Amino acid sequence: MPSEPTLQRTLSLWQVSVTGIGVILGAGVYALIGPAAARAGHGLWLSFLLAGAAAALTAYSYARLGAMRPKTSPEFQYTSLAFGPDVGFVAGWLMLGGDIAAAASVALGFGGYLGHLAGTPIVIGAAALVLFAAAAMYAGIGHSVGIAAILTAIEAVGLLIIIAIGVPFWPTLDFRLTAATGPGVFSAAALIFFAYLGFDELGNLAEEMKAPERNLPRALYISLGVTTVIYVAVALSATAVAPPAELGASSAPLALVAGRTLGQGADVLITCMALAATANTVLLLLVSGARSVYGMASAGVLPRGLGRLTKTQVPREAMIAVLVITLSLVALGDVARAAHLTDAMVLISFICVNLGLTWLAVRNRNARGTAMRISDVGVSAAGALMCGWLLWHGGVVWIIAALGVGLLGAAAAIGRRARARFLVTASPGSIGKGGTTT
Repeated sequence: MPSEPTLQRTLSLWQVSVTGIGVILGAGVYALIGPAAARAGHGLWLSFLLAGAAAALTAYSYARLGAMRPKTSPEFQYTSLAFGPDVGFVAGWLMLGGDIAAAASVALGFGGYLGHLAGTPIVIGAAALVLFAAAAMYAGIGHSVGIAAILTAIEAVGLLIIIAIGVPFWPTLDFRLTAATGPGVFSAAALIFFAYLGFDELGNLAEEMKAPERNLPRALYISLGVTTVIYVAVALSATAVAPPAELGASSAPLALVAGRTLGQGADVLITCMALAATANTVLLLLVSGARSVYGMASAGVLPRGLGRLTKTQVPREAMIAVLVITLSLVALGDVARAAHLTDAMVLISFICVNLGLTWLAVRNRNARGTAMRISDVGVSAAGALMCGWLLWHGGVVWIIAALGVGLLGAAAAIGRRARARFLVTASPGSIGKGGTTT
C-alpha cells in the first residue's frame, strides 16, 4: 500500500529568512505608521524599538521550543509540550484566528490601495488578492516562497526609498522625551506590534526546512533584526520629513513623505510598493494559516480530513478552509477591528508560548544545563510580561473579544473529545459477549 505523502524538507536558511522578512515587513508599517505617529510624535522610533523588543523576547521562546519540537502549528506544538494538548489547542486556535483576521485586514488594505490607483471597490480588490494567493499556494510551497521573495524585494525597495529621503533631515529631529509623551509612545507600540507579526509564522515551515533545529532560530533572529533596523529608520525618516500630526491625518502616510520631496509621481510609486507589500503579507499569512490547520489536524485536535496532503505535498483541504474563512471576513470590510482583534488573539497566544518555556525550564525539562535554564526562565518570563503589557495597552474590549474566541475554541475541543468518546463507546465492536468490553 503506498504511503501517505508528507511535507518535504526543501527550504534553506536564506529562503526561510527571506520569508520571515517578507511576512514581517511592509503591510503593517505602510498602513499603521500614520496613526502610530499621531500617538507617539517624534518618539515613534522608540515605539518601534519597544514593539521589536517584545517580538525578540518571544522569538527567543519560539527558537528554543522550535529546537525541541520542529513541527507545524508551532503555538499548538510548543504550548502542548508544557501544558498538554488542551491548552495547546487554545493557543493554536487563537494564533490561527489571528492569522486569518490579519490576512483579511491586510487584504482589505490591498483593496484600498488598488482602489486609490484604479478605482476598484475595496472588497472586490481584496477578494481578488485572496484568490490569487490561493492559486500560488496550490502550486506548492516553492512557488509561494519564490513569489514572496520577489514581492519582498519590491516592498523593501519602497521602504529604503523612504529611508533615503529622510536621512538628510535626521539632524533636525528632537529626540528628547518627556513624561507627557510616554503614554503616547506606549500606545503606539501596542498598535504597531501588528507590524512585527510574522516571525512566529516561521515555525509553520519547520517540517519543510532543512536542519530546523539549527536554522529555525537563525532565521528568526535574522528576520527580526533586519526588519527592526528598517522600521526604526523608516520611523526616523517619516517624522523628520512630515509632522507627526500630518502623518496621522493621511490615508497614505508614506506616499505623503515621498511626495514632499519627489513630487506627485511618488504617490503612484509608493502606492505600487504598498500593493506589493500587502500582497506579500496576505500570501504568506495564508500559507502559514493553512499549515497551522494541517499541523493541528495531523495531531488529531482538528478533523483529520484537514490533515491530508495532495501528491505534490499541498495541504489542500486545510488551504480551502482558511481561504473560505478569510473571504468571509473580507466581505465584512472592516480593517481596523480586524487588526485590533488580531493583536489581542496573537498576544494571548504569545503569552502562552512564553509561559510554556518558563514552565519547562522551571521543571528542568529543557535539558540544556543550568545557564541555559536560567536564561530560558528569565527571557521567556520577560517576554510574557512584555506581551501582557502590550495586550493591556491595546484595549480591554479586544482582550474580552479574544478571550471569547479562545473559549469558543476550548468548547469546540471539549465537544470533539466528548463526541469521540461517545462514538467509541457506542461502536458495535466495543461490547463483547456477556457484556464485557472487547
